[in-house]
Amino acid sequence: MFIQSWEEFAKQAERLYLNNPINCRLCLKYRNELLILRLTDNHTCLQYKTKYAQDVKKAEKFISTLLRHMASKET
Repeated sequence: MFIQSWEEFAKQAERLYLNNPINCRLCLKYRNELLILRLTDNHTCLQYKTKYAQDVKKAEKFISTLLRHMASKET
């Protein structure tokens, strides 16, 4: 399902990752000036699509947040 709001996507995606970090994966596509982010855990698939440059910066911050979660020793 495509989520229209960036804030809603980021909140739901982080919650999905924290609930099941082992099975979550993130797919990032940039094609024809369109950025598509997809986070899935094999049961739930969250997707966000944008063509705006400020959303690309938000995606970069979001990915760094996810990497910080992945690198931390907490579960």
